[in-house]
Amino acid sequence: MIQLRNLTKTYISNKTKITPVQDVNLTIKDGEVFGIIGLSGAGKSTLVRCMNLTEKPTSGSVFIDGENLVTANEKQLRLLRKKISMIFQQYNLLQQRTVLKNVELAGEIHNDKGRREKAIRLLKLVGLESKLNAYPAELSGGQQQRVAIARALMTNPSVLLCDEATSALDPETTKAILELIKKLNKELNLTVVIISHQMSVIESICERVAIMDNSKIVEQGSITDIFLFPKENVTKKLIYSGKISLNLKGKKLIKITFNGGIDQPIIAKAAQDCNVLLSILHAETKILNGTTYGQVLLDLPNYLSDISKLKEYLNKEKIIFEEVDGNDFC
Repeated sequence: MIQLRNLTKTYISNKTKITPVQDVNLTIKDGEVFGIIGLSGAGKSTLVRCMNLTEKPTSGSVFIDGENLVTANEKQLRLLRKKISMIFQQYNLLQQRTVLKNVELAGEIHNDKGRREKAIRLLKLVGLESKLNAYPAELSGGQQQRVAIARALMTNPSVLLCDEATSALDPETTKAILELIKKLNKELNLTVVIISHQMSVIESICERVAIMDNSKIVEQGSITDIFLFPKENVTKKLIYSGKISLNLKGKKLIKITFNGGIDQPIIAKAAQDCNVLLSILHAETKILNGTTYGQVLLDLPNYLSDISKLKEYLNKEKIIFEEVDGNDFC
């Protein structure tokens, strides 16, 4: 389990105080895949580096399995860090070493006599058993990230931190790497923390998510709750930005949410039964934790006269809906 308590990181740059992480409190359960997302500059990369003390927090605590990294001495910290591995957007492979030798490196540092056999086993696990003697320049981006993942597993970590690990990859390769991370999470009971600015990455793999804005965690919860019922403005911006090109400022709208089990023509039936005009401004489906959910954003041209009839109908049919502000979708 990872526990962050009142975590703050402050820099002094040109006599100016900069605080990229401020009073963060998070608990990440053993074996879960947890996402941290935010706009550029929100502080998420600094936060993840504080988790393994690559960046030492200015104040607060970082607990891994109940042990505080911040108060550990140098020897204790070395042992605790073996539990935490990290992969990055840049793969950081040594170009003069083969794939096998790159993965063996962590074993060399820790004087692991069985490192060769272990590296071969891990490369097989990530699907690169045929590339042992290849060099990084001969590999695709996705293959290089697989090497980096295998290398990260050499210390038998219980936690894998992924800082924008798929940002440099194309969509198909990203999907394959995320599937591999999910497989490792299940097979090795690995706790995974995903840092990303891409909503599709968080949606496809994470169970819970925290939203960072201006150095703080402003919202957190299950993937379903956060993505279907966002509360904070920054969360809404992250979810809906770029999806709707219409100018909806100042409009009152209705958002309907339903699961994939519904196969009725909800919108057409509502318009017919209520005798109201409805315009579909946006509709999408997404798979969250293995369940398909849908959202539809509706405009009522005659809002004042029709909204009460529509709300009464939706309540009667037990359809989940909410009145929303058009500004949230701009």
